[in-house]
Amino acid sequence: MTRLHTLPPTEQIYRSHVPPKYDGYPIEKYFAKRFSYQDEEEWSRQILAGKIIVNGKVALLGQKLGVSDLTVTNAGFRIEPAADRTLDVIYEDKDIRAFNKRAPIPVHPCGRYFQNSMTEILKNVYPNEVPRPIQRLDVTTTGVIVFARTQKAAAFLMQEFKQNRVEKEYFALVEGIPQSKQFTIDKAIAKLTASKRIVGEGIPGSQSARTDVEWLTSINNLSLLRVVPRSGRTNQIRVHLASIGLPIYNDSVYGHGKVSDQEYNLHHKCMKFQCFDRKIQLTAVNPPHFQPYMNKVGEKK
Repeated sequence: MTRLHTLPPTEQIYRSHVPPKYDGYPIEKYFAKRFSYQDEEEWSRQILAGKIIVNGKVALLGQKLGVSDLTVTNAGFRIEPAADRTLDVIYEDKDIRAFNKRAPIPVHPCGRYFQNSMTEILKNVYPNEVPRPIQRLDVTTTGVIVFARTQKAAAFLMQEFKQNRVEKEYFALVEGIPQSKQFTIDKAIAKLTASKRIVGEGIPGSQSARTDVEWLTSINNLSLLRVVPRSGRTNQIRVHLASIGLPIYNDSVYGHGKVSDQEYNLHHKCMKFQCFDRKIQLTAVNPPHFQPYMNKVGEKK
């Protein structure tokens, strides 16, 4: 079992510039919208306590923000959740660097995580580069994750994602047995709370989403699936599978809670994409606890 890394209490100070789409927002609504791990009431308390600075001055409740305003938030001293800080490089060239992400660890600082995040670790390991992740993986999702090493590469790859030209394949270990070998989940996804999504047509803010699934094998009412998301919604695979009664095993948000081990069961196995004039295919080694299922799949062939 991997040993998770626990940091001593650290002072967490967040700096960010206001993007154009938030121009004119009252400061408490800006923070609640952009950093939704806290609600507007909690952000208002921090503003009134003088914990947020805008362009060098203590912020005022209701203050309107402008494009590129610099906000600095002092979240005080906190103990972060433990994380697996292992960096497993699976590919690198002059434009990108790819890792087999471990879990639990977020890509960016979020919620209670700060130094225990991939971008903060990479700032220390590669001090001459700006960490530019071109995709997001959840805290508990493992597998292929790519960081652009230059701004030019980041812009190119983000456009590839926007045009839906990036192919992704996941392995998911879920609770239950599918009713068919291959199937598609085509359900819109909407935001329920800051940390949870739901499926359903007609919900304000819902977006179309499609996921293709292949059932590979099952052991003791747990099933290994090959999953291909055809859209890129937040938590898409976890939400879609849970909606049909096949939640990711050990998923504390969309499943039936964590068990007392460190096994995480959504793995980004493979990714194919174009980077300038090169076609790149990346594959991440499976988590060890997937091996009994892979052995059974191999026996069928």
